[in-house]
Amino acid sequence: MCDAVSRKHSEMGDGTVPELEKIHKNGTTDNGKELSASNDEYLNSNQRSPFRRQAIISFGVFMLTLGAGATSGISAILIPQLQHAKGKKAFSVELVSWVAAISSLALFFGNLMSGYLMDRLGRRMSSLLLAGTFVAGWLIIGFSNDLMFLILIGRFITGLCQGWLGPLGPVYVGEFSSPAYRGLFLAALSLGIAVGVFMSHLFGTFLHWSISSLLCGLFPLIGGVILYYAPESPSWLASKQRIDECIISYQWYRGNSAAMKTELDKMIADISAKGNNQSKLQIIAANIKKPEFYKPLGIMTTFFVITQLSGVNVICAYTTEMMKELIGSGSTSSHAYAAMLSIDVLRCVSLGAACIMLRRSGRRPMAIFSGVFTSLSLISLALYLYLNDSGVIHHISPFISLGLMAFYIVVSNLGICPLPWNMVGELFAVETKGVCSGISVMMTSVAFFGVVKTAPSMFRSIGHHGTYLFYGLSTLCGTIFLFLCLPETKDKTLLQIEEHFRYGKKKNDSKETDNI
Repeated sequence: MCDAVSRKHSEMGDGTVPELEKIHKNGTTDNGKELSASNDEYLNSNQRSPFRRQAIISFGVFMLTLGAGATSGISAILIPQLQHAKGKKAFSVELVSWVAAISSLALFFGNLMSGYLMDRLGRRMSSLLLAGTFVAGWLIIGFSNDLMFLILIGRFITGLCQGWLGPLGPVYVGEFSSPAYRGLFLAALSLGIAVGVFMSHLFGTFLHWSISSLLCGLFPLIGGVILYYAPESPSWLASKQRIDECIISYQWYRGNSAAMKTELDKMIADISAKGNNQSKLQIIAANIKKPEFYKPLGIMTTFFVITQLSGVNVICAYTTEMMKELIGSGSTSSHAYAAMLSIDVLRCVSLGAACIMLRRSGRRPMAIFSGVFTSLSLISLALYLYLNDSGVIHHISPFISLGLMAFYIVVSNLGICPLPWNMVGELFAVETKGVCSGISVMMTSVAFFGVVKTAPSMFRSIGHHGTYLFYGLSTLCGTIFLFLCLPETKDKTLLQIEEHFRYGKKKNDSKETDNI
C-alpha cells in the first residue's frame, strides 16, 4: 500500500519521496526527527497520547458548543429582564419577541456558509474564525447598554455562529477522532448544547443579563484558544493533496501503531485516487448520482427532521406554558420556572448518560430504542390529557403527567436528540462532507423554525393532547424509517462507512474478507 501511494505521488509530479514512504521505510521526517524504534521515547509518547490529544481538541469544540447552547438559552432570561427593568423604556411585545426569533432566523444563513467555509479554509481555520465571530457577538450583547438594535445585532451574530457550528463541529471531531472514541466525543457535543442552555439560565438567575452575556462569551473564547494549537483535520489535508501535512496531523491525533498506519495508507490512497482537479460544483455534479452521496444525505436529512418532529425544541421554547398545562389548575409561575430548571438538569444528565452509552453501544440500537420509547411516551401523554379533557379523568395528577414528560426527556436525549449530530460527522464522504453536512443541518434549521412556529397554533386548534399525538406518531414513523435505512457506524473507520454506501453491505463484507 505504501508503494502504491508513493507511485501515486510520483505520478503527480511532486519530485520528492513522499513522507509516508519515509515513515514506513526510514522512520524519519524532513526535519530529521526520527519516527522509528531508534527513538523509543518519541514513539512511546505518541502511542500513549492519542486519546488525551483527541480529548483536548474535542474539549475545544465542546466549548464552542457551550456558546451555541447559551445562544438558545439566553433569551429565556434576557427577555424577562428587559421587560421588567426599572427606570428603563418599555419595549413593545413585538420588538422583544425578535430577541428570541432573530437567532433562529440566523441559523439558516450560518448553515449555508458553514459547508463552504470548512471546505475552503479547512476545519481548524473555520473553527478559529467562528470563535472570533462568536466572541464578538456576545460582546455586542454585553455592552449594548439596553440599546435594542445592538442586542438584535448581537443575537443575529451569535445565531449565525450557532448555525455555522452545526455542521462544522461534528465534521471536525468525526475526522480526527478514533473509531473507538468517536461516539463519546460526538455525543459530548450534544451534551454541550444542554449544558450551555443550563449555564445561561443559571447565570441569568443570579446576574444581570449583560454580565451573563459576557460570561457566555468566555465559552467560545476558551474554545478558540484551545483550537489555535490544534492541527488541521487529516482528511481535509488529504483531500487538498497536502499529503505530508496530512501524515503529520494524522500521527499527532492517532499515534503510530501498525493499525493506524494501515488506516492512514488506505485513506490517502483512496482520497489521492479521486484527485482534486475539479471545482466544487464539478465534484458535486460528479458525485450526486453516487450512493455514497445521496444515501447518507437522505438518511441524515430525514433523521434531523425526525428529531425536530419529536418536539424536543418545542419543549425548550414553550416550557412555561406546557408545564402549567401538565401541572394543572394549581400551577404558578414559580412552579413553571422550577420545572424549567429541572428539565435543564434532567436533559444534561440524560445526555451525559448517552455519551457513556455511545461508547459501549451502537448508534443503530440506541436510535431505535430512543425512537420507540419517545413515541410511546408522547402517545401516552396525549392519551392521558385527552382523557382529562373529555372528563373521564376529573383532575390531572402532576405525578403522572410530569412523570411521562420526564420519561420523554430522558429517552429522547438518549438517542433521537444527540445521534444526528454524532452521525453527521461520520456518514459523508470526505470530498462532499462539507456540502452534505451543510444541507442536512440546514434542513434541521428549517424544520426547527417550522415546528416551533406552528406549535402555539397547534395547541389552540387541536389541543395539547393532539399536538403530543402528532409528535408521537411522527416519531414512530421516523423510527420505522431508521430501522430500515440507518447503518451502524460504531468502531468503523470513515473509509469503511463510505464503502458501505458505495458497495452495499454484502459486497463490502466480501471485500473486507478478501483483504483479510
